[in-house]
Amino acid sequence: MARSPTPALQPTAAPASKTPSKAAARARTASRLRTTLRHSLPVLGVVVVVVLVAAIAYVVYNANRKGARTLSNDLITAIDRRVGAQMRSYLTPPQQFLVLADAAAAGRSVIEAAPEMERFARHAIANIPSVSAFSYADAEGNFLFVVRNDKGGFDTKTIDRREGRRVTWERRDGNNKTLTLEEDPGDTFDPRTRPWYQGAESTRKMFWTDTYLFYTLKKPGLTVALPHFDSDGKLQTVIAVDIEIATLCAYLEQLHIGSKGRALIVDAAGRIIAYPDDNWVPATDPEAKAPRLDEVGDPVLTRAYDLLRIEGYGRKILDFGQERIIVSSEPVRRLTSRDWIVLIIVPETDFVGFVSDSGVTALVMSVGVVLIVAALTGMLAWRNVQAERRAAAATTRQEALETRTQTFIDLAHDAVAADAEEAGLSRATESAAAACAAKRVAIWRLSRDGRTLTCEDCFDSTVHDHTVGLALHRDEMPNLFAALAKGEAIDTAEAGRDKRTSELFATYLQPLEISDVYITPIVMAGRLMGMMSVEEPQRGDRAAGLATFCDALSILLALRFTAAAAPTPGAQATVVAAAAAAAATAKDEAAPAEAQDSFAQRQTRLERTLLAHNAPMESLIESAIDRAAVGVIKLPNWTTVAQRPSDTGQRTAMDAIVHELQRSIEKSGVCYAALLDDQIVLVAFLRDRRSVEGHAMCMATAMLELRDRLIELEDRWGTSLDFRLAIDIGTVMASTVGTDPPSRSLWGGSVGIAKVLASAAGRRTIAASETAYDLLSNQFLFRPRGSYFLPETGNMRTFVMVGRI
Repeated sequence: MARSPTPALQPTAAPASKTPSKAAARARTASRLRTTLRHSLPVLGVVVVVVLVAAIAYVVYNANRKGARTLSNDLITAIDRRVGAQMRSYLTPPQQFLVLADAAAAGRSVIEAAPEMERFARHAIANIPSVSAFSYADAEGNFLFVVRNDKGGFDTKTIDRREGRRVTWERRDGNNKTLTLEEDPGDTFDPRTRPWYQGAESTRKMFWTDTYLFYTLKKPGLTVALPHFDSDGKLQTVIAVDIEIATLCAYLEQLHIGSKGRALIVDAAGRIIAYPDDNWVPATDPEAKAPRLDEVGDPVLTRAYDLLRIEGYGRKILDFGQERIIVSSEPVRRLTSRDWIVLIIVPETDFVGFVSDSGVTALVMSVGVVLIVAALTGMLAWRNVQAERRAAAATTRQEALETRTQTFIDLAHDAVAADAEEAGLSRATESAAAACAAKRVAIWRLSRDGRTLTCEDCFDSTVHDHTVGLALHRDEMPNLFAALAKGEAIDTAEAGRDKRTSELFATYLQPLEISDVYITPIVMAGRLMGMMSVEEPQRGDRAAGLATFCDALSILLALRFTAAAAPTPGAQATVVAAAAAAAATAKDEAAPAEAQDSFAQRQTRLERTLLAHNAPMESLIESAIDRAAVGVIKLPNWTTVAQRPSDTGQRTAMDAIVHELQRSIEKSGVCYAALLDDQIVLVAFLRDRRSVEGHAMCMATAMLELRDRLIELEDRWGTSLDFRLAIDIGTVMASTVGTDPPSRSLWGGSVGIAKVLASAAGRRTIAASETAYDLLSNQFLFRPRGSYFLPETGNMRTFVMVGRI
């Protein structure tokens, strides 16, 4: 019977199916291994290269370090010699000067040889930087002292004991011209009691003192003195020169020893004679000793002091943490005859540091290759980002240019079609503010005499409102007018720091919290006609074309100003003369009425304000003083007047200012004065209203006098006091302070208004309110300043008081 072959064949089919699966797995494993090797071999190669470079750097480092240590000893020896030579070049000239001076004096008395020795000393001190002063004393106590002064000249002190005791000082400038000649009867100096005189007398040779406090200069220093004896061995004279410690320290600081090395001068006990630091000087107490090396707070010097105290002076290696310090000490006895030592302290890395630097450089260069690839990738990505930003910026600039171009076209049409100049200027400022994205835009017209810029229109985009009338005067802003006269635009983001706009900033821009401004002069046929100010324009990409737009708009404004110009000069002079005569006649006839009108309007506004706060004027009669003359002096910031003036006995410049103002106030007839911080408030008043004109004149006279006194102080001190003054006539409040006897304090009303006027006044000027102008314009000269919104009174005309008529 036949069987199906399938069952017999099934056992042989399974092994055949397993063989391809194992081969595929082995193939996949081999592929992964090859991929891993392909990706890891570059990394392994970089690692191998880094390791090899590090090994090479280490070997080279050790070899170079051994060689550098061998050479460092020779280098330190050379440095010792160089420092010694430099110290000789610094300390030898004073000694040679003494020898020559002693030969020139030849043992003569001070009085006999003074003229010759003074000339000799002045010439020598000017040519020897290490010498700061010259002393010449004889056995009788006569004394000649020559010292540099801060004017580039010399001061000469002479003590003459021939007839009692007379001490004189002669002070000269840099041209040897005598400035002052004065006597000092309180001077008790005796050269015979000084350490340099006594040391030279006792050693009978050239003598170097320890550090001590100079009698005249009140500075620590050293003195080298040379005695002169006659044939019998009797001391005749002692000549000495002073070397300030600060000068010697500055000289040591200039000695270049490696990159961090320094040289000091110490004595045998380890006390510091000179230290290379401008800010270091020993104690200024005459009884104090110079500090030791371990007393200056430097751990390296402390360790060096301990090492030298135990092992003695010479060349040492000091291990300080991870750093090795080379300490070398050599005596300078040959120069000074004292047990002084030049101590040189320099890190070993100054000589062998390049070895470690070269090893690190090798490693850094290997790592740098990897970083360069990463940097290139990052740069490509950054360039793509930058390209997108540049495209967006170009679009923004193009939009700004198109907006300004269209704005200029519209304004050009308005210039042709406008019926009224004022409306045209309003549209121009609004359009310019929108085109420049500016906070404010103002158009200013220059007066015919060229001394005043008057605001024709100013548009404030934050409140969408126009203002006019503000005036800028050449006397208050000479730098601005000078810059406009050149015909060039002024573009500054910091108006307070720009010389051209600093005065405009203090008076006009700062109260508005504006510092960024672009000013374009309005010029026609080479003649300045005004300016346009764009305040707080938007910067960045939107600033493209700002200068071109403003220049083009200034041309349109120049054409408008020219078209609106006044008649011919002859006709204009006639009109002006007639107007002036009419105004003078009207003013003479109606001045009292005008003053009454301004007071009445102001009183009405004040009463309305009080009623709004439920305080009728009738309830304040007992405390109110009507029509008081108020003056306010705004003094400079206290930090600018805190220094001590050189020509007064006052502690600060503010004390001197207040003292001078007090003297003027006491003579003025002002009945109230108070100082608060940087403001002085003056008030003149009586209950009788009929005396208001007299008190107004008293206050005006006092303010002019005070202004002149402050200007004199500015000229005397050679500084800028930045003071401002103001005057107002109006109501003030009075309160009694419970002191014994009771004192009265004035506040409110005109006091507050005068303070506001003083804050907004120009530097060194006197601002005046409208009521003050109405009362004083017959006797004093004023110029208009514009209208301001003032507290309690609303809009009020303001003026600048120039002087008496």
